[in-house]
Amino acid sequence: MRKFAYSIIACVASIFVAQSFAQPRDLFAEFEAEAEAAQSSAAVAPSSASVPSSSSVAAKPAPAAKPAPASSSSVKVSSSSVAPVSSSVEVSSSSEAPAPVDSAAVVAEVPADADSAFVDTLAGDSVREMTPEEAYAAEMKRHNEENRIRDSLAMAAVSSSSTDAPSSSSMSRRELLGPVKVSKVNGIDEMKGRYKSPRKALFMSLVIPGSGQMYVGGSNFTYVRGGVYLALEAALWGSWYYFSVNKYNKQVDKYKKYAKEHYSIGRYEQRMRSLYNADAVNYESEFRRRYLGSRETFCEGIFGVATTDRCYDRDKLYSGDVEYVNTFVKSPKSLGEEMEKVDFDNASEVYQLISDDAYVLGWEDIGDEDVAVATSLALDDPNHATESLVKSESDYQKKYRSMRNKANDYADMQAWFFGGLILNHIISAVDAAFTANSHNKALYEEDLSWYDHLRFDSGVSFANGFGFNVQASWGF
Repeated sequence: MRKFAYSIIACVASIFVAQSFAQPRDLFAEFEAEAEAAQSSAAVAPSSASVPSSSSVAAKPAPAAKPAPASSSSVKVSSSSVAPVSSSVEVSSSSEAPAPVDSAAVVAEVPADADSAFVDTLAGDSVREMTPEEAYAAEMKRHNEENRIRDSLAMAAVSSSSTDAPSSSSMSRRELLGPVKVSKVNGIDEMKGRYKSPRKALFMSLVIPGSGQMYVGGSNFTYVRGGVYLALEAALWGSWYYFSVNKYNKQVDKYKKYAKEHYSIGRYEQRMRSLYNADAVNYESEFRRRYLGSRETFCEGIFGVATTDRCYDRDKLYSGDVEYVNTFVKSPKSLGEEMEKVDFDNASEVYQLISDDAYVLGWEDIGDEDVAVATSLALDDPNHATESLVKSESDYQKKYRSMRNKANDYADMQAWFFGGLILNHIISAVDAAFTANSHNKALYEEDLSWYDHLRFDSGVSFANGFGFNVQASWGF
């Protein structure tokens, strides 16, 4: 484990050292050196030159000379200095047209590091007369050697200490622009604050659709999508409230009011008792099974406890229920008045049951002549189908059922609205995550990691002696 830790520390230290000595390149200084060398080479002419040295060679006049390829100039290079840094280059050029080599003499002092062929050509043990071809070739060699020496001195001047006085042109550029640093395009520091977390965008749109797109931003299309998701969310919630709450409640109030006006529990009880006592008393169990199967639930909806006032009796039907008869049967009233007289425990159960065919005898449009006789109910045959208690359907009951079905449709619509809301949240969240990911890819060239936040700076100074500094920082 300790060796692994040492390996990690060694890797970090190597990265640190590599970054510490990575210096920005001063591109302007290189550009100036290249421009100066090009300008000097264009101005120098190979007609005559004087190079001080420990030895000198004199050439006698030549009969004729070929034209030189450059203008007349003189170059004086001192090779007696200790280091190339202290060498100097003096270039003077004239605007005269190119002229042939002077037949008087060609004098050149050869530096210590000059080409041996060049020396052999210009000088020997004794001075001899040179032909025009040899003079031209010697002049070209001298010219090439001067260019090589000048380039070496220019590069040495660029790499010299900061105490050397730069030219006015170089000084003005550095003062205005400073050194040119080559860095990665769209770095972390440049993009600080513009990175968008895909997880955050997903969570925001999962809670409020469209908010993740608003958080990412970056383009009008992204904002428009966020607005669409948000508008769709508002529309779904508004539609849910309008249909499944507002319209439903109004429809429920509507059918309840209709039932209170056109239905009567007393009228229903009175006709059922008459039918039972006429002939069904002999088939009590069959009569109870077919038409009074929900009797217990009906009595619980009125009183809360089914056996209150003997409304429901498991053993004997319509027995000992005097209080119940006095409340409802003796003087039948509308359902609305009965509810004012008796506080129903669960009125919703009553409203639901009176829409069933077993309770049709309580509707106002059913007259006594419409009630079926007991003998037509075929109670003596347990296998016989259940017959209707009336000879013709009740229009009031049909309308009541239609009103209840419409209310139920409004209630069922909330399933669609909630499904749309959930789907809108999911789609918006996924879209926000992908949008944030695409946004980040456009900003960065590579994936972010912890070491991308590390920054290393270093520098070297020669102002008051040699020194260097290294700085590391963590960016957020």
